[in-house]
Amino acid sequence: MKKSESTSRKETPEEELKRLREENKSLKSELKKSGKQHEQTKGKLKKAKDDLKQTKAELKKKDVKTATLSKEQKKLLSTLFPDIDIRFW
Repeated sequence: MKKSESTSRKETPEEELKRLREENKSLKSELKKSGKQHEQTKGKLKKAKDDLKQTKAELKKKDVKTATLSKEQKKLLSTLFPDIDIRFW
């Protein structure tokens, strides 16, 4: 609170000290709560980043390489390996 507020209510110095201590105590508890929330949020963010990194790694593994083949190569492969799906376009 502002100094002008304390003088407008005509508090004694002892009352003002008591009020300020209580206010200080409540502000400290609020700070503690916000610190815990901050830590929880940091933990969630770290977990999300780890999950993202893992997902990217999995996608990299699943990345399919394509090869460009000539018509003769496609025909040869389809005769040698009929179970391979060779797309002609």
